[in-house]
Amino acid sequence: MTVALQQEEKMKVLFLAPQPFFRIRGTPINIRNVVTALAEAGHRVDLLCYPFGEDLEIPGVRIHRVRRPPAVRDVKVGPSLAKIPLDLLMFLHAFGLVRREGYDVIHAVEESVFFAGWLAGMAGARLVYDMDSCISDQLQYTGFVTLAPVIGLVRHLEKRAMCRADVVLTVCKRLSDEVRRRCPSARVVQIEDAPIQASFQDDIEGARRLREELGLGDEPAVVYTGNFESYQGVELLIRAARLVHEREPAVRFVLAGGEPEQVERMRAVASDLDLGDVCIFAGKRPMNEMAAFMTAATVLVSPRIRGENTALKIYTYMQSGRPIVATRLDTHTQVLDQDCAILVNPQAGDLAAGILRGIREPLLAAALGREAVARVAARYSLASFKHKVREVYRVLEEGERGAVRN
Repeated sequence: MTVALQQEEKMKVLFLAPQPFFRIRGTPINIRNVVTALAEAGHRVDLLCYPFGEDLEIPGVRIHRVRRPPAVRDVKVGPSLAKIPLDLLMFLHAFGLVRREGYDVIHAVEESVFFAGWLAGMAGARLVYDMDSCISDQLQYTGFVTLAPVIGLVRHLEKRAMCRADVVLTVCKRLSDEVRRRCPSARVVQIEDAPIQASFQDDIEGARRLREELGLGDEPAVVYTGNFESYQGVELLIRAARLVHEREPAVRFVLAGGEPEQVERMRAVASDLDLGDVCIFAGKRPMNEMAAFMTAATVLVSPRIRGENTALKIYTYMQSGRPIVATRLDTHTQVLDQDCAILVNPQAGDLAAGILRGIREPLLAAALGREAVARVAARYSLASFKHKVREVYRVLEEGERGAVRN
């Protein structure tokens, strides 16, 4: 009887995810972690997403996909024209679900919040704004939109959503500060991303196969994983590789990720620098190979040159215990410091010097790795992430709107 009563008291959640789901990318991984936490707490979750991605079975979660527009074959990372018809279809599909199902909470990721507020008002539901990044800033630094009136409109819509939401979830201090600056009345809860898995286990056999496949042998390997968007600094990494190669010719650079056309552009940069055998482009790889890539790494690198949110992969990097070399920008320094990583200026010479330190100073590398493992376990574990998500929803469920603490 008690169990049945508890199930009745749990909430129905419409989770709007304007993303391919599931894909091995930061936001889809974060979405998977959030909806899993909600379902494990007994909430019923309807996840509405784009028509692309791998099908997942998550107990307690029903996945709905919008129809694919005829001219749209996929959607890339970041802003794109393909998102316009997809988001329109998402709104129409969400409208139908709200009318048919009724929900207690609408959880809106990124730009879906722009129409989620209206849907929440129609349904009498609570609104959670899941702010993975500052959209207006992202539009600018990716170069997708440069017109000031358009940026101003997006900033207005963001502020309106911040002030309308019952809770604004952020992934880092930089975003939390931005929300509080633009809407002091907003209720902000900061929940940093978590590693891909609850714990990291070295994949010795997978790393051996990977080294054989990529022709690494026993040479030191500098490993980058992630997308190849311009803000990630992949070209900066390749230019740093030229300087590292001049000092340590045996070192190899392994770059996993990127769309085919992006990979070809970066391969051309490497070829122009005579690094055809030094920079190895592994392409997109399945999530179950990530442990092998990190096990094979001598150094893990994040050469990002723009952006404010901390990438999810940083937490998995930390969990692996390998030394991390990262640029000294807010995107990294919100989580990393000199006690757990080698931080450098976003310039090729400085990045190369940091990589060489990680390779040439094994005692330092080991110490940084140990501290990173301890820190991610203490502050950013998957268990802690899920607890924070459940706590936000516990407060919403109890109706204690003012109890959500900044």
